[in-house]
Amino acid sequence: MINFSQLNEVQVILFALIFLRLTAFIFSAAIFSAETISLPTKIMLSIVLTLVVYPTLDTSANLVRVKELEDSLILLSARELGLGLAFGFLTRLFFFAISMGGELVSVSLGLGQAQIYNPMMGATVNVVEQFYLVIGTLIYLALNGHHILIQGLVQSFDTAQVATLTFQFGSFSEVVLKAQEFFVFGIKIAAPILISMLIVQIGMALLSRAVPQINVIVTSASITSFLGFIIIFISLPLLVLQMTGLLDLTALEFLKFVKTI
Repeated sequence: MINFSQLNEVQVILFALIFLRLTAFIFSAAIFSAETISLPTKIMLSIVLTLVVYPTLDTSANLVRVKELEDSLILLSARELGLGLAFGFLTRLFFFAISMGGELVSVSLGLGQAQIYNPMMGATVNVVEQFYLVIGTLIYLALNGHHILIQGLVQSFDTAQVATLTFQFGSFSEVVLKAQEFFVFGIKIAAPILISMLIVQIGMALLSRAVPQINVIVTSASITSFLGFIIIFISLPLLVLQMTGLLDLTALEFLKFVKTI
């Protein structure tokens, strides 16, 4: 247990630097950054994590570095905030891919204009996209994705130690190159609907040529929506499988980034 009455100035600075990294992570990470979670709750969670992490660090070595770099507190604080925001952004890649897949499905079904507010993403999304995000959130929590990411964040204090001004920018370039895999997963999530709707549209085009009296514009909208929702529910097991693989990829890239930062 930390006895705050016995902490000296350097120890307080070290505690504050750890708190900055964890706070930036909480305010930018998936799930934790949702607007449905109040600001006091986020701050309290950051404080609790800091109280848990601080005693596990090599305090003596960190204190020496803090004392040596005491004149560079602004740079040290900026580095910790940057690391926390980078880690938090990586955790959101899982939901970005799901959001992309839901957007593609909505456009193919003609439901792109049905917009609602999603408090977790902090933006306006369409109905199908919100449905996919809810399923993704349940899978994320069921597979303890938040535990894996918090564990990786704690491990980051061993690889990217506090009170150092070094920064490995090469790891960021690797994440950018790997981002294409998340786009691929987004397309895979929407693939059953996209292929089915392409077949439906081809069939409606042939029908309009065979029977010109049919109002294809009105008819195709209802048929597309009806068949689209049926295919969505039929392909739910495949959707869950794709989201599980996406979560594994997110955790893998996050832990890899933590080890190389």
